[in-house]
Amino acid sequence: MDDDVGRLERDGYVILEGVLNERERAELQKALAPFERERPRGRNPFEGEFSTRVYSLAGKGEVFLALAEHPRIAALLDALLAPNWLLSTLQSIRLHPGETRQGWHTDDSFYMPQRPRAMRFGVSTIWALEDFTAENGATEVVPGSHLWGFEHPDDRAHTVVPAIMPAGSVLVFDAGLWHRGGANRSRGTRLCISPQYCQPWLRPQESQLLIASAEIVRRASPRLQSMLGYSIHPPFIGHVDGMHPLRTADPSYRHHKTNAAAVANAVLPASTR
Repeated sequence: MDDDVGRLERDGYVILEGVLNERERAELQKALAPFERERPRGRNPFEGEFSTRVYSLAGKGEVFLALAEHPRIAALLDALLAPNWLLSTLQSIRLHPGETRQGWHTDDSFYMPQRPRAMRFGVSTIWALEDFTAENGATEVVPGSHLWGFEHPDDRAHTVVPAIMPAGSVLVFDAGLWHRGGANRSRGTRLCISPQYCQPWLRPQESQLLIASAEIVRRASPRLQSMLGYSIHPPFIGHVDGMHPLRTADPSYRHHKTNAAAVANAVLPASTR
């Protein structure tokens, strides 16, 4: 893992191959199929006019939540973000033939403060459920651009690297890295699921507290509960009426044995826990 963290710190991204097996990919595609059916294509060039996106997957099946808390990724996030990091968005993206290149962007641009960042705001992942090739629209990244100031890739010399990877791989990158979806010039699709994560003191892109029902939260692992926002960032960001937010979904929370990695930093007075 130290090598993966080092490469991400240096280049802004790392590709981990062979993380999902064929059965796991098939389960994800089977769970996704009902939501893709009759789903309209993107509403603009950024979403992709020849792309199908399904948002809010945190409320659409436990198989998606399991992917979002994959232990290989969770270990990286523990090293890259503050404790109790949050799930910011969980969506699928299927590029159909004829899709054009997306515009250059970063996944933390809406947080606004200066570049280069004094600290990392988030980490994004792109799980390849189908092969990513140069022909079918593999995500393109600009190595090292997470360390830039406010320069745009169109305004300075840079190198573009397509994230070519076999199905079952995952691209992990700093949210400040400039990247874009590629053009699909093939006859097939390019399917991925993209969980993105942010620091515990930032507002997530999707309102996970509204997306995941109380039933989903009660069944979730302590790590996942924390990711969905049922956690405290010290000293009291995220509390509800002076108490830990998990009590709103599970009144018996006080009797649970909690995962230290997920909630050890919930530093509220003992009387309010």
